[in-house]
Amino acid sequence: MLNNKQAKNLAPLINNKEWERLEEYLAEVREWTIRAVVTAQSESELRQLQGKLALLETLLQLKNNHIEVIKNGN
Repeated sequence: MLNNKQAKNLAPLINNKEWERLEEYLAEVREWTIRAVVTAQSESELRQLQGKLALLETLLQLKNNHIEVIKNGN
């Protein structure tokens, strides 16, 4: 979860009209990554893809976390 300072720093990025396009792209990459997890050939590849997926989930939740922090004021 973001803190108040982080939320304020991210506001210009998240409120940018291009944010929706970035979210769409990240969602596509997330889907590709999920497919790759299913077909991973090694434990090393699986762990790498799981890390990528975790990062993508974090990025996709930025706007929701930002809104929550601003709404709650903390």
